Amino acid sequence: MSNAFFYVFIYFLGYYGSNVLNMLTVRPLITNRFVAALVPVYGFAFTHAYMIVNKAPPPGITTESAILFSVVTPLVLVTVGAIYFMWRSKDKQDEDSTEAAQSSIDQQATESAETRTTEIPEQEAQASEKPGLSDTKQSLQDSNKTQN
Repeated sequence: MSNAFFYVFIYFLGYYGSNVLNMLTVRPLITNRFVAALVPVYGFAFTHAYMIVNKAPPPGITTESAILFSVVTPLVLVTVGAIYFMWRSKDKQDEDSTEAAQSSIDQQATESAETRTTEIPEQEAQASEKPGLSDTKQSLQDSNKTQN
């Protein structure tokens, strides 16, 4: 059981280490941190299995059972956990993009409605100004005629 916790610890070290690396670089180097965090876990698992195979196991424990319970089981747990977190992250990104698209559609609809409501008074004001302008032009023409 302690091996599983240690493998999870290594996974999170790799996960947050890749996050720090992405923050330090201008352009993110690691696009999928879930998979990138598995690299140190698998590296440690192969090293651990190598050490188990090359050392004599304690009495009553076979090499195969030691590898199965100390390496393979924690490795499977961490890999399944990484796949689960990756799947949840993808669903969350899909929901966020759907909400963002919906909010932008709602925002465009409200902006177009506001534009329509502000255009109507402006058009009425322009319509009321036009007769006044024509009266002014007429009076200017009349005054020009009287001066001539």
